[in-house]
Amino acid sequence: MGFEMTKINRDIDILGFNAVYYLELDKNFYHTPERHGFWEIAYVDRGNINAIVDGIGCSLSQGQVIFHKPMELHSHISNKKESNNIVIIAFTCNSEIMNNFNKKIFNLGKNSKKILSLFLSEAKNALAELPHEFENKSPLNFENAKVGSVQLMRCYLIEFLFSLIRSSGESVKTMFYTETSKMIAENSIVDSIESYLIDSIYIPLTLQDICDKFLISKTYLCRIFKAAIGKSPIEYFIDLKIEEAKKLIREEEFNITQISDKLGYSSIHHFTRMFNRVTGLSPTVYKKSIGF
Repeated sequence: MGFEMTKINRDIDILGFNAVYYLELDKNFYHTPERHGFWEIAYVDRGNINAIVDGIGCSLSQGQVIFHKPMELHSHISNKKESNNIVIIAFTCNSEIMNNFNKKIFNLGKNSKKILSLFLSEAKNALAELPHEFENKSPLNFENAKVGSVQLMRCYLIEFLFSLIRSSGESVKTMFYTETSKMIAENSIVDSIESYLIDSIYIPLTLQDICDKFLISKTYLCRIFKAAIGKSPIEYFIDLKIEEAKKLIREEEFNITQISDKLGYSSIHHFTRMFNRVTGLSPTVYKKSIGF
């Protein structure tokens, strides 16, 4: 017998796609830290973003890509200075060779960028339009995909991964814990928590609510927030609410009870106690003191 088949080893075996996004992010973008059971690639097509990976922070610039392994806690944050465009590719792969990408940041060369571009072209053929809203968690719908487009996506992604494995060491850097990375991570987290508290001024929040939102411990949250802001998250949140209460009192559109309800306090007594703690006056006395 001649010409027997020689089996092909699948060094990288991609089992399926979980998500593909092309995101146009504003300068204040933040997504809540998450874990999931598949690989994720984040490529910066324009601008700069911060990535937080298991508490380690790093800055990614245009042309760089970072990998997040399954069940790795991670988030991406705009740098507050400019809008950004990023590509997210999420896929399931259990191949051992994927360990080459653990906590790695790659500077893409011309060849790797070309392969990624071909992947995105086929993704458009498969999906008609790439999802551009991060909150869209719907499964990918390949029902109307052009013939061969999904398989070509798989082929181009495998080629892209091999191109990075073969790239020179100069184009790769490994994330590691330094004082600089610690500062990037903590400042980004504090900025995002501060924005979240400002946006949540009309709802009740506990310290545990904030921890659950950002997947961090109470001790860590209070330490980094107080170091940056000078007070605890709850103290800061109370101050925000009372400043808003003072503004609402001056505007005279609502009475004291309505303002208490509007700001999410459980009772007028609790509101009055917090107002007095911050200002040294009750809401009624404050209202009289400004001539109303």
